[in-house]
Amino acid sequence: MSEGLSKEFDAGHCPLCNQPNHCQLCTERAYKGPCWCMRVEIPGALLAQVPPPLRNRTCICQACVTAFHRRHKTVAQPLLPNDFYFDPGGLLVLTAAYHLRRGFCCGSGCRHCPYKENKSKAPGNNPPLP
Repeated sequence: MSEGLSKEFDAGHCPLCNQPNHCQLCTERAYKGPCWCMRVEIPGALLAQVPPPLRNRTCICQACVTAFHRRHKTVAQPLLPNDFYFDPGGLLVLTAAYHLRRGFCCGSGCRHCPYKENKSKAPGNNPPLP
């Protein structure tokens, strides 16, 4: 998607892989509520991969963000006081707030994962619940 960039620009698709980006802000719907992309920090090195004509015009999809984190082995988010609790069995349970700050689904079946479960997709490709 460089010199042959289509004049038919679709803000609902990722500028890197051209798959749907599941961004609430890029839809044609009237309700533009909160979106997964506003709750995560997208690395500058990944943003730099967006072709210049598409920068600040469309969102990178969660699958591309996840793949970037996995390739670059980004450091886990530090735990904050409201990021976890211990269940009655003594297990540490991460909250949805922690998962959202991390920015992607790890595919481990976490109890409070805010990302939609979709068995047909690989872990990390699931957009968060609205």
